[in-house]
Amino acid sequence: MPETEPNPMMEKKLNRRNFIKSSAVAGGAFVLSFSMPWGNKLMAEPAKVHEMNAFLKIAKDGTITIMAKNPEIGQGVKTSLPMIIAEELCADWRKINVVQADLDSKYGPQGAGGSTAINRHWKPLRKVGATAREMLLEAAAKKWGIDKKLCYAESGTIKNKKNRKKLSFGELAETAAQVPVPKDPALKPDKDFNLVGSFKTGVDNHDLVQGKVTYGLDAQPKNMVYAMIERSPVFGGTVASYNDAEAKKVKGVLNIIAIKEGTTTQSVAIIAKNTWAAIKARKVLQVKWDTKGNEKHSSESYDKAFKAAVAKDNKNLRNDGDVDKAFKEATKVLEATYEVPFATHAPMEPMNCTVLVTKDRCEIWAPTQSPGRAASIAKKITGLKAAQIQVHMLRSGGGFGRRSNGDFVKETVYLANELKQPVKLVWTREDDNRFGFYRPASMHKVKAALNKEGKLSAWKIQCAGASVAKFFSPKLAPHRFDIYPDNFPAQFIPNFQMQYTAVDTYMPLWFWRAPGHNTTAFVDQSFLDELAHAAKKDPLKFRLELLGSNSKDYQYKGHGGPTFNNARLRGVLELAAKKAGWGKKMPKGSAQGIAVHFTFGTYTALVADVSVDKEGYVKVHKVVAAVDCGKVVNMSGAKAQIEGGIIDGLSTMMNAEITLKNGAVQQSNFHDYKLLRIKDAPDVEVHFVKSDKDPQGLGEMSLPPLAPAVGNAIFAATGKRVRKLPLKDMKV
Repeated sequence: MPETEPNPMMEKKLNRRNFIKSSAVAGGAFVLSFSMPWGNKLMAEPAKVHEMNAFLKIAKDGTITIMAKNPEIGQGVKTSLPMIIAEELCADWRKINVVQADLDSKYGPQGAGGSTAINRHWKPLRKVGATAREMLLEAAAKKWGIDKKLCYAESGTIKNKKNRKKLSFGELAETAAQVPVPKDPALKPDKDFNLVGSFKTGVDNHDLVQGKVTYGLDAQPKNMVYAMIERSPVFGGTVASYNDAEAKKVKGVLNIIAIKEGTTTQSVAIIAKNTWAAIKARKVLQVKWDTKGNEKHSSESYDKAFKAAVAKDNKNLRNDGDVDKAFKEATKVLEATYEVPFATHAPMEPMNCTVLVTKDRCEIWAPTQSPGRAASIAKKITGLKAAQIQVHMLRSGGGFGRRSNGDFVKETVYLANELKQPVKLVWTREDDNRFGFYRPASMHKVKAALNKEGKLSAWKIQCAGASVAKFFSPKLAPHRFDIYPDNFPAQFIPNFQMQYTAVDTYMPLWFWRAPGHNTTAFVDQSFLDELAHAAKKDPLKFRLELLGSNSKDYQYKGHGGPTFNNARLRGVLELAAKKAGWGKKMPKGSAQGIAVHFTFGTYTALVADVSVDKEGYVKVHKVVAAVDCGKVVNMSGAKAQIEGGIIDGLSTMMNAEITLKNGAVQQSNFHDYKLLRIKDAPDVEVHFVKSDKDPQGLGEMSLPPLAPAVGNAIFAATGKRVRKLPLKDMKV
């Protein structure tokens, strides 16, 4: 997922001025509307309440409606964010009704990326719930004619300490709407949490198993037509000419539309009554492509460019001490080169979008991680004002960063703007694999020195890769999303040098789950393991020795900073090792591997139990995870995220690779871009460090250390080092 830039408005204090109360007395509902720290009201004035969604509503029967502001792509925020409000409100979770919000500036930033939802909304949403609670307490005190201090909230009711009387939130709704909004409501102490830290199933789970949840592909506005697009098989190609005579003969085909950018035709769309008609027509559509000579690009050409780049020095991103001197004085010097391929996101639900454009409005139904980007695209294409554009955030069948790109929305809006009727654009799995945006391939040449005590004295890493940042914006530093100069083991080695070379960005790139970290953790933690064995030290003890026995906050300028703590890294290492029985006797051909990484504010260590048979087939039997993310909001969702990241990481490590030949992607479907099968999935055991720190994200954190943990176990079992991914068919 893409990392999200810090928003200074998030630091504004939630106070009386930006916490606006309004009510809908008719119907007996208490409606609490507020402006989050990004500044805009969540509702209009009270007279207009019935026309708009409120963030928090309490009805006469005590039912509470909470709006879920962020897109739900499987990371569980539709459950965990409302839990934060409900905790401070002291609500009865059984009476909570969660509703997915549409895009609206009144909710502030709405997006899914960088595992930021929980940590950025933790304090603001607590204050939302606390403010409502205090207003209900005040209402009850007025009704009973007692001091508010004699009232307390519990499970959807306000209780009287004097006589055990109680009033439900619903009974207090109308009165509560009239009391003053408290300026600075007290937050509950951690010891009083009932919801936060508990196990709660997803609010959509019941409907999910019954097929009642509306995914992007389920959008069905009236009079909708279907679209499919023929795109250039060679990246960067445009339409030289096309013949649609045969395509128009296909039953159900309604129109053939050239998609243009300026005077250049980029692709050709088939409009039909159903997807099958569009698929058949696309097969017989004849297009001649101007590929602009881009056939020269291939996996081999990238490989040559990477090798040339890491063979020579480049500008230093980090240069501590004197690495040249340290290498000269070293007792032992090790060198290794690690390679990581292009990878696609491969969510189970391919890209899709549904759009209606009329002369005065644009309505979008999309499984998107960036609804704001979708609205901006629509505004540019249609010329409509922001207030005339509505984005419905439908549930996504996976995203992993891919749905933060607006390409599929752009295509759909273009077609809907031409037709002025609802259009559903559907990508096939082949479209998703061949015309997507990819994790960058890269190569990393690493050299390190050990002194006579067997301690790391120097580290030099030369990285070369297709740059996401360069593809995303020429204004950004090329290394921005691909490597992190402050990552461990940097700052723990006296002589440390890091270099990066951005290679040609012909390949379309995008943010892929745990961008940068999914590669750097593999390189750093694999090479640390090599060094541990070279120093004849236990890999766990080698890492612990490097981290030191103190507790110190180290500078971290990347996303997830501004600091990270060595004691917390050490803590998850020790916990994972303990729970996994590190050092236990293993059967012949089996071994354990360990890795640790700091990703987007969260510390994760993994221990993998692995066996390799005589044919070289690798079986990962069990992975034990130790995670320090601060407080855990929803244990059920948190555990699922760590488990999912481990499975995704293993799937990618074993088989996932996108290759390029003559400027075109070679993989088309899951037969040649293989995903992990159930029989190959390991048991996963997750342990969270109990913490009083504010919570951080979990969506991407367990993926980065998976590959090195498994790779290190493979070496311990076989003596073979994994330096190039994927393994391919799970073999070494």
